Amino acid sequence: MTKTNSEAPSDRHEKARLLAEEALEHYAKGNKKKGDELADAAVKLDRSAVEEVVQDLDEDAGSDPGAAKRPAR
Repeated sequence: MTKTNSEAPSDRHEKARLLAEEALEHYAKGNKKKGDELADAAVKLDRSAVEEVVQDLDEDAGSDPGAAKRPAR
């Protein structure tokens, strides 16, 4: 059984980042439902971690503007 409320803030933050990244993978594969579920779980855990993932994604896209047009590996 997971004790979400008793986790250290840094653990919650890292778990939320991982969930957000996994959500992005599901979106990229076309699995919107699973992506939404994971994204919602990540936001509930730590919204700031999700915002960091989005910011990282924006920065990565800015450094390689054509990245979004290439197929996923």
